[in-house]
Amino acid sequence: MKRPACAGAAAGPGSARHRAARCLVWSALIAAAVGVRLWNALAGPRMWGYDAWGHVAYVFFLDVYRGLPWADQGWSYFHPPLYYALGWLLAQRGDAETLMRGLALLGSAASLGTAWLAARVVCRAAPGRSGLAWVAFGAVAFLPVHLFVSPMPGNAMTCALLSTACLAACIANETRAVPTARGDLATGALAGLALLTRFDGAIALVAVCAAPLARALLGARRGAGLRRAAPRVALVAGAALLLAMPYYQRNLRAFGTPFPFSRAHALVAQVEREQAPGVRSWRDYIGFSPALFRDPDPRAPHMLHAVWSVAYAGMWADLLRESDVERELQLQRWSARMAWLGLLPSGLALVGLGAAVADLRRGRRRGLHPVLLLQLLGTLVAFAIFSWRVPIWSALKSSYLLGLSLPWAVFLARGVEALDARAARGGRVLLALVSSGVAALCVLVNLSGVGSPRRADAPATGAVYFQLGELERARSIYGRLIAGSRTPIPWLDNLAAVELAQGDAASARRLYARALELERGLGRDDAYRRGQLAVATALTGDLHAASVLLDAALDAAELPELRANRGAIRAARGDAVGARRDLRAALALEPGLLPAWWNLAALEERAGRAAEAHGAHAEALRAACTSPRRYPHGVGTGEVLEWGVGRRWLLLAPADAALLPALPSFYRDACRLLSGGR
Repeated sequence: MKRPACAGAAAGPGSARHRAARCLVWSALIAAAVGVRLWNALAGPRMWGYDAWGHVAYVFFLDVYRGLPWADQGWSYFHPPLYYALGWLLAQRGDAETLMRGLALLGSAASLGTAWLAARVVCRAAPGRSGLAWVAFGAVAFLPVHLFVSPMPGNAMTCALLSTACLAACIANETRAVPTARGDLATGALAGLALLTRFDGAIALVAVCAAPLARALLGARRGAGLRRAAPRVALVAGAALLLAMPYYQRNLRAFGTPFPFSRAHALVAQVEREQAPGVRSWRDYIGFSPALFRDPDPRAPHMLHAVWSVAYAGMWADLLRESDVERELQLQRWSARMAWLGLLPSGLALVGLGAAVADLRRGRRRGLHPVLLLQLLGTLVAFAIFSWRVPIWSALKSSYLLGLSLPWAVFLARGVEALDARAARGGRVLLALVSSGVAALCVLVNLSGVGSPRRADAPATGAVYFQLGELERARSIYGRLIAGSRTPIPWLDNLAAVELAQGDAASARRLYARALELERGLGRDDAYRRGQLAVATALTGDLHAASVLLDAALDAAELPELRANRGAIRAARGDAVGARRDLRAALALEPGLLPAWWNLAALEERAGRAAEAHGAHAEALRAACTSPRRYPHGVGTGEVLEWGVGRRWLLLAPADAALLPALPSFYRDACRLLSGGR
């Protein structure tokens, strides 16, 4: 990474030494920032993160179906597509390691890019003050939320980078003697890319559109200023909307809103119902809980109604870690300490915020501060509205505040600048030493396997291996989870799916039967789990027993997958009439069910019904070559969580072959195969 070069370096006899010292400091900062991210991305555990599997399933959807998912098809499918298109490029290598590590490196690079842009902005605002650029770079590069979110699969970091780039482009244009149309177009284009990455990009768009208007209102000739600003705002907004509107118009047509969320999804609704506090009042948004410095757990009674306390603590420690007992105990000890540690930089940022407001009142830096203050206000308001609408503790993720990276860095640097003007040399040295210590501790605590125990790979890693056909690796993940779980039902299911994909239907049958027995012991009886057992039973050759299982399951729940599988089994048993009836019934329930059309075409061809076979083949081709509108069977788990692997197995009944399971590769290749290999 090239260091930001602040203009106005001193000249004279000592300038060479000063340049060497600056180069040394930049080298150390960049080496530490790059090193911790490379270590965590390449040596850390795979697939830990907020809704990690939902994000990677989106990538697989693009890979399998060559089309965008709809907001109601899965956990993370409501997001815009830009980040996932980058993930799709990684998936073209066809191996899980490249995809998982590549996504971790992508987030890490985005975090570093955000830190670099922050340093560039401060260089422009304070030429010749390289120390302030160091502060801005370190404020982002070593902020714990950046360190622990960087290797997580997800679009938050990419959106933070693009939003920061949009704000930086706006600042660069506003600080010119005469802002240019080219600068406005660049600002709008970056805002459009941010909008295509995450809904948060709308905040940056509003900020950069409002900034020229705010600057005009702060000027002496407001009317003339507003008239000059209006066409510039239109240019910025037009460029952004030109890029982003096709996606948002699609949402508007389908859901009546450009910003649909996944709250209507059954699993999302269940999670929200089960989490506290369940309701918020205005009191949740005032005050600050001092008890967070003792216990910052967001589930603690003193934190459930302290929105800003959770947001603050989440900047300094991963409060929403996923279940890992050893690591959780370790982090509980460190989280409170990190909250204490964050008081110094947070206090400096507040000093800088006050100094920025004073700058505006004095007519200084009006090309810099308005857009940052607007971004700050917009992000905090959006966070408050979101947490009000989704009143659960897990909605208070600090990653939702990554759009504040640039304001945080600039205001922190401004606070240091304000103190520096009043402090003696000894005070400056002390501040530099303390700040370096804070940064070093942030790196140490967030260095995987060093500051805290190294975690095992997340359970979702098995789903990635399964999806890409690396079945032995998936087997090792699920074997470990079964051995360490008191209630291993989902992991038994997933291991059974691996056995089935590897052709060992007998082992899969035993595992599914064990999972079903354990589930019934808990007083539950899932029709899909009975369907899994029926598929494994059919693939062992025991078609009668499989039919009995499906008959019982269909008596309990009329599910299209179960109907389609009973039709495939009847076709294999020579019952063409019953098979045709079941396949047609399944397709009436779910018209895009590709394996059912495939099986119906084979059945009609075997019966010599040419017209019907041709029609079924055409429908199969259409289903194979278009993105599904309902459940995405070929993604391995449209259920969005890692325990859904093989949950809705579908059987294939070729005309002259034994029954086969429809693996992810079938959905990926079906369009080409049905098109005659073209």
